[in-house]
Amino acid sequence: MAKKKKIKEIPMYQFDRYECWWEDACGSCEWKSIKEAVQDKPSMCFTEGYLIKKDKDSHIFTMSFQADEVGDQMIVPSKNIKKLTYLYTKKFYEKDYKYETYKKQ
Repeated sequence: MAKKKKIKEIPMYQFDRYECWWEDACGSCEWKSIKEAVQDKPSMCFTEGYLIKKDKDSHIFTMSFQADEVGDQMIVPSKNIKKLTYLYTKKFYEKDYKYETYKKQ
């Protein structure tokens, strides 16, 4: 009896997930002394998400996917990134987006 060949599924896309620490401008509309004001620093921000594009200008992360659309997008200027840590790679398959996949049998 011949073995059935398992058909290899091809991912729709694949993205790496990262932790990203980046600096951002911050401001205040409250009164404070000059002595206090000169001690202020930029804000440190944290983003964790799938890196869908990067270039010399920006890194684009997202957290939510619906087939070929994304939501929860964060665009971080590349020059503001202080630490970028790779977490893992995730493959997304067409079957994952079919509602029937998750219905109880």
